[in-house]
Amino acid sequence: MRKRLSNCLMGLMLLAPLVAIACGTTYSPPPSQTPQSTGDLEGSRYETMRVLAGRLVDRLQGTRDELRASREAEREMAPLGDLIEKARRFRDQMENYSNPPRYVRDDVNELDRMARDLESRTREVRVSTRAYDNWRGALDVLDRMQRLLAGQDVDIPPASGSPSTGSGGSTYPTYPTSPSTGGSYGSVLSGTALEDFRRTAHEVSVRATLARDTAERSGTVYNDTDRRLLADLSYFLSGARDLDTRAAATTVDRRDVRPLVERLSEDARRLDSGMRSSSAFSRSSTDWADVMRGVQRLMDLTR
Repeated sequence: MRKRLSNCLMGLMLLAPLVAIACGTTYSPPPSQTPQSTGDLEGSRYETMRVLAGRLVDRLQGTRDELRASREAEREMAPLGDLIEKARRFRDQMENYSNPPRYVRDDVNELDRMARDLESRTREVRVSTRAYDNWRGALDVLDRMQRLLAGQDVDIPPASGSPSTGSGGSTYPTYPTSPSTGGSYGSVLSGTALEDFRRTAHEVSVRATLARDTAERSGTVYNDTDRRLLADLSYFLSGARDLDTRAAATTVDRRDVRPLVERLSEDARRLDSGMRSSSAFSRSSTDWADVMRGVQRLMDLTR
C-alpha cells in the first residue's frame, strides 16, 4: 500500500511541470530589490528625497555657520548640532545605494519634530538675516519632504548654502550658462576631457564636504578665526556643489564654467592658508589636500 502510494505521488510530481506548461503558466522568481524600490518611496521619488536630504544638511549647516560667525544664539547650538547630526545620518543612509532604507517616514517625522521644537524655542531670538534665511530654507526642505511622502510632486531647491536672497547673501555668485554658438572651436569639453572634468568636479565637492564635516566633529573649541574659516569653507562648498551640478549637464563649455573654477581656485588658496595655521582643521588636512589638487586639475582642464 505504501509503495503504491509512493509511486502515485512520484507520478504526480513528474506530471506537475507538464500540466503547468499545458496551462500556459511558468514559474518566475520574485523580483529582487533595487535602490529604486523602497517601502515609502520608489524610483524618481526616492532620488528626489535623496537630493532633499543633502539640501537639508546644507541649510542647517549654513545656519550654524552664520550663528557661529556672529556669535548669536549660543544657547541653542547644542540642539541645532543634534539636528544636524540626525540630518547627516539620514543623508548618508539615502546615499547608500548598496543598502537603501526601505522606510524613511519615521526619520523624516523625527527630523521635522526636532526642527519644530527648535523653532518654538528660538522664535523670539534675534539673528542675522543670513542665519534666518538658512533656517527658513531648512524648514522649507522639511516641508517638501513631508509633501513628497504624502504623494505630491515637489521641486528641488537650488544646490546652494542658503536660499538666494539677493545682495549680501552667502551663496556663490551665479555665472550665466549659455549655449555655444559661434566662438572658438574646441571650447566644449568632450570625450575623456569631459569625463575627467565631471569626475574631478564631483571629487572636489565630496572631499570638501568631508573636510568640513571632519572639522565639525573634531570637538575642538573654536575661536573667532576658526568660526569664520568654517563659514568660508561652507561658502566654498556651495560653489563646489554648483560646479558639480553644472558638470553633469549634457554640454559643458569651458567659457561658461571657467569663471566659477577661477573663483573656487582663489577661495581655495585663501582657505588653505588659514586652515594650515589652525589646529582645528588638522584632521581635515588629507581631504583638503585632495581638494587643492582637484581644483588645480579643474583649472588645467578649463584653460
